[in-house]
Order: sequence, then C-alpha cells, then structure tokens
Amino acid sequence: MSADGGEARDDAADAPAIAAEGLRKRYVDGSRRIDAVADVTLTVPRGQLWVLRGPSGSGKTTLLGMLGGMLVPSRGSVALMGDDVTHLRDHHRTEVRRHRVGFVFQELSLVSRMSVRENVLLPLVPLGGATKAHERRAEALLERFGIGDRADSPVESLSGGQRQRAALARGLVLDPPLVLLDEPTAHLDTDNALEVVALLAELRDDGRTVIAATHDPRLADDARVDRVIRMRDGRVEEA
Repeated sequence: MSADGGEARDDAADAPAIAAEGLRKRYVDGSRRIDAVADVTLTVPRGQLWVLRGPSGSGKTTLLGMLGGMLVPSRGSVALMGDDVTHLRDHHRTEVRRHRVGFVFQELSLVSRMSVRENVLLPLVPLGGATKAHERRAEALLERFGIGDRADSPVESLSGGQRQRAALARGLVLDPPLVLLDEPTAHLDTDNALEVVALLAELRDDGRTVIAATHDPRLADDARVDRVIRMRDGRVEEA
C-alpha cells in the first residue's frame, strides 16, 4: 500500500519515472514555425520533487505537457516508467496516462455546481464510476489535505488554497506514481503557497515523483526541491 492508502505498483524497478529524449514541440503560425520547446533531454528519477522554472513563454508548460503524455512532441520521445508513450495511439496513451500521471492544471479545471467530492471522483467516470474503495480514498485524501469538512460543498464556495487542494486530491484519486502540476502556487497568498509546497514535499516523501512548472520563487527556491530546471525560449538554460 502507498502512504495514503493506494495500492503499490509493480512497474519496472530500474526505469526512471520519465525519460525524455530530444523533445521538440513546433507550432506553425502562417509562414512562421515556432518551437515552443526545442531539443530537451531529461531523465527524472523516481521519488524526487523537480521544478521547471522560467518566465511566461519559456516553454515550461509545454514541456510539462509532453513529459506527462498530454501533448505529443513534434520530435523526440517520452517514456513513463519505462514505457514509451510517444508513438501510442491516442486511446492507448490516455490509458497509460490515466493510471500513471496525476495532472493538476493551472486553471484547476474544477466543475462548478458540483461538490468537492464529486469533482475529486470525476476521473473515475470513464472507468464506469467510483467504487467504494475509490470513495474511501477520496475521503482520505480530502481529510489529509485539510478539507474533509468541505466534501459536500460546491467547489465555487472554496478559497483559492482549498480549491488547489481539491484539484490535487482529484489528481491523486487513482493513486498515480507521477504528479505534474502547472503553476500550483499561482494566485495564492504566502501562507497557502507554502502549505502547497509542503504537500508536494509530502507526496515526494511518499515515494511519488512530483514535477511542477512555476515562475514562483516560493516554490522554486524551497530547500525541499530536489532539482530546478531553468528554461528560456524553449530550451533548458540550466539544471
């Protein structure tokens, strides 16, 4: 069992969490070709907390999407837990991603007029709905993140920090070994931002691999971060 009640996994023990080779993401704008990410190679070990740091437009969000199998690179490859997901058909890549990656978007993507509990359980809908075990796990996550008493509240009634925790609980409800977050401390006051950083460090300490894209020094400069990847103009500037 994992530290918060999920089942342990039996992925290839020697494979890194992510192995990315020569990643490029190119967009075409009329006659212009724009490389949002160019020639990035990274190997992310399991059980670490990494930060992709850079200003707006540096390519960190695009890179995060490719690392998690959300975006298909124009060139290069990505392997999750030893399995190459780059050339899979969309539905196969979605299946791998669903069970191995928890993704927390910058805008959180919580559904208004639904309760916190219902939002956390949304990833179970494509699988036929939540089981009792999933419901218990959702309750345990909400309690762990300090919002168990808001489980039946509509998400629009939550504060910014509470909404961030609800989105994180949703990303963890399927017990993924890899958690990716886009600007997880954006728009939070200092107290809430530091609480989120502490939660990410706890997830790392559970044995998960956590990668966050951010420009926020409250996260990027925290001593609990294992590695910072600095990006500019789509390239890794410093690791």
